[in-house]
Amino acid sequence: MSISIHKTLRFTLPFLSCFAVFTANAGDTNKSVFITMDSAVAMGIAHSHQVQLYNSQLAEVHSSVLDIKNRAIPSIALSAGYTRLSDVPIEYLRIPGSPEAIPSTALFPIILNNYSATASLQESIFNGFLLKNANINMQYTEKSAEYSLESKKNNVKMEVITNYLTLFKLQQAHLLIEESLAQIAAHVKEVGDFAHDGLATQNDLLRVKLEQSNTQLNEITIENQLLTANYNMNIMLGLDGNTGIKIDSASIAGSKTIQPLPYYLQKSSENRNDILASDMQQKAAEIAIKETQSEKYPKISILADYDYLRPNPRLVPPIDQFNGTWDVGIRITYNLTDLYSNKNKADVSRARYAEAQAQFAELSDNVKMEINQNYLEYKQSLQKIDVANTSLTQAQENYKLVKSRYDNHVSLLTDLMDANNYLLNAKINLVSANADAQLAYYKLLKSAGELNTKK
Repeated sequence: MSISIHKTLRFTLPFLSCFAVFTANAGDTNKSVFITMDSAVAMGIAHSHQVQLYNSQLAEVHSSVLDIKNRAIPSIALSAGYTRLSDVPIEYLRIPGSPEAIPSTALFPIILNNYSATASLQESIFNGFLLKNANINMQYTEKSAEYSLESKKNNVKMEVITNYLTLFKLQQAHLLIEESLAQIAAHVKEVGDFAHDGLATQNDLLRVKLEQSNTQLNEITIENQLLTANYNMNIMLGLDGNTGIKIDSASIAGSKTIQPLPYYLQKSSENRNDILASDMQQKAAEIAIKETQSEKYPKISILADYDYLRPNPRLVPPIDQFNGTWDVGIRITYNLTDLYSNKNKADVSRARYAEAQAQFAELSDNVKMEINQNYLEYKQSLQKIDVANTSLTQAQENYKLVKSRYDNHVSLLTDLMDANNYLLNAKINLVSANADAQLAYYKLLKSAGELNTKK
């Protein structure tokens, strides 16, 4: 009994379909573009809505940092006003020894139109180091946001690379199945001719046609997965959904040189952006404790005003003209309520700091495990390439021998079909092994914070 392509591919095809996301119907492509992996990564980052969101959040943090710095600038205010007063009755004052009563307007003239122009200055000279600590806190928060943005970019890079390699697998598998279909079509014609001449049975012809039908079904499945993966890649890169993407197949071959495992473990603490972001969050939480403690100190500020008034009430008697006066003072503020509420705020800050420490420690441990796993997976992928190469060589030799025996009527048709299936399976496995090795390599780089598609 022959082994059909449908059966031999049932273990090979899942690796092709597991990466494809069945979320859309791409339809037929109407144009094709050649895109390298580096170009795809750049396009993916530029089009990523998540990256755009993080950019907006970073811009918000930048504004908050500037706002904290602006709070250290002296407060300067200018004001101007006009007031119309109601008229008041004139009072007459009798002074002992004076023959006549003196009207009140002689000492206090009634001025109904009042004008004012004031410049005020207020400067904090001691705030318990509140602004200093708040500024340091926001700087750590800003750095954390910057590292988080880079971490998100690396996630997008990895997503694009994964989909790029998936598309490569599907395209190569489709080409190999097309080649196999061409070979099977030749066998169908050949067996048909043999059957016509009485050299083959109708059962032999039915078997080879069954192989052809099963392979055509696999081709339809691959084509649908290929169209879906191509469409999803277009959306990810910001291209028209019907654009056909040509993969740079030449770059997806061979092994990469890697360093020993301790190298990547060390680099992760230096270069991995999510660890750096978590470290900044930890430092920000520590400074927040000092911010809370700053509230228990008194606040000292100086104030100065310049008043240009008409009339100026500091002049007696008032004169209906503009006159300028000034004042300078110092203010000490001590909020007694803060002595009570500060303890609770300090407890909250210390709890958040402990939480940030725990998150940093957990992330560091997870990264170590991730690096170790990715390192072993890459080493394993190299072994799989060697095995796949050996299997392909064996399958090619086996096919040559069986084909020669079949041509000389020494081997059965089912033997030739089996040999053809083994060869197709070996070719697909080698494509898969090379692509998986590339993916494992980039996963290792990402886990160590060294993701760079040009390496």
